[in-house]
Amino acid sequence: MNNLKDIKSIVTVPDDSLIYLLIAMTGLVLVGFFIWKVIKIKQNNDRKIAIEKLKELDFTDSKTVAYDFKRYAQILCNEENKAKFEQINSDLERYKYKKHVADLEEVLIQKIKDFIHV
Repeated sequence: MNNLKDIKSIVTVPDDSLIYLLIAMTGLVLVGFFIWKVIKIKQNNDRKIAIEKLKELDFTDSKTVAYDFKRYAQILCNEENKAKFEQINSDLERYKYKKHVADLEEVLIQKIKDFIHV
């Protein structure tokens, strides 16, 4: 019995896992916020570029107008002007996919200008 050693008391082990979890969660939230902000800024830049390109359309080249209008107007399309966009785009179909096309009609040019608010 003399060879027995005393039982030592319970030792507390420091646990910092909650702090690490909170730091990781905060970091993820901050990274998510910055990604959201960058996407929002990019969307605004895309809209500005699209408006600029649509205002610079050269209506003497009907084929280029048909392709560029669809490309840039899709960016500006929303629920309010979706029907107007689809109507103009369907009117522009006859100016696509052909080697030689006629000039744009004045009514169609006016519709395009109304769409982009020039």
